[in-house]
Amino acid sequence: MNRTGSTGWLFQGASGALIFVLVAVHFALMHYMGPEKRLYADVARRFANPLWKTFDIVFLAAAVPHGWYGVWGIVQDYVGSAALRAAALVAITAAALVLLCIGFMTVASFHAV
Repeated sequence: MNRTGSTGWLFQGASGALIFVLVAVHFALMHYMGPEKRLYADVARRFANPLWKTFDIVFLAAAVPHGWYGVWGIVQDYVGSAALRAAALVAITAAALVLLCIGFMTVASFHAV
């Protein structure tokens, strides 16, 4: 990232716009199409389609780094100690990587029973 932070700002804006569209699709499908769309069989049917798996992986790949960068910005603003900032960076990076890995493995390896 450059010193002015414009790269991070552009990333947050672009990922935020993408997340907005993905959340709109998610809400339309999961909350406004009726409770029958939330049953295991319907989710399994969607995950059998590679496009829906791709949708969820893109959602995950946009949301986790977006959240990571937002939390990192808050830590930079409010944590005064350089050592604590470094520890927080390690902690939030580890948490983001764990979330990405678990999410990706869950979506990629899902097989209906």
